[in-house]
Amino acid sequence: MILYSIVIFICMILISGLNMIFNPMYSDRIWMYIIFTIAFSLTAVLLDGLIAFLIRMMPEKWFHKNKGMFKTGEKELKFYEFLKVKKWKDYVPELGCFTGFHKDRLINPFDNKYIWRFIIESRYGVAIHIWSVPASFLLILLDWKMYSGNSNIWLTIALPVAIINAILILLPAFILKYNLPRLMRIYEKNALAEEKRKQENKD
Repeated sequence: MILYSIVIFICMILISGLNMIFNPMYSDRIWMYIIFTIAFSLTAVLLDGLIAFLIRMMPEKWFHKNKGMFKTGEKELKFYEFLKVKKWKDYVPELGCFTGFHKDRLINPFDNKYIWRFIIESRYGVAIHIWSVPASFLLILLDWKMYSGNSNIWLTIALPVAIINAILILLPAFILKYNLPRLMRIYEKNALAEEKRKQENKD
């Protein structure tokens, strides 16, 4: 979380600073660039929270099947390996504190109830992070003066904030999708072992 906070803070400084230097729109009130940068950044966080809230309200049964955005194909998995997700995943914040279920480590790999919940929570997370990406670009619409052609803040501040937010929000989705195939293998292996034990007890 500290690393993410540092990255966000540096990006905010760069966005407001570059606008102060190159954007003549508020040359007489350069402090406006700081205000706009902070406002758009906070709005991005609120949008992410709204998407998370709406998706968490969806029925759990919608997340039971391993298909669509929840399925990680071989090519996609190789893409994550190319990005070396395994090396940097521990530096990306995990927000399981908001749901009461942490997904940064596997605590009980032999308990299938626990593994299944891990899978479901991961799928919720994937949906939240992926849908937050297009939602980030709604920030552009908040520059109401652009509709009359009297503002470029949508381009010089809102768009960069949206892009940075989209990148930061997408990284956790990469991690979750990278981990899901392994979780599915563990779940299936446990299910087979349990079925074998039941069969042995019958015999």
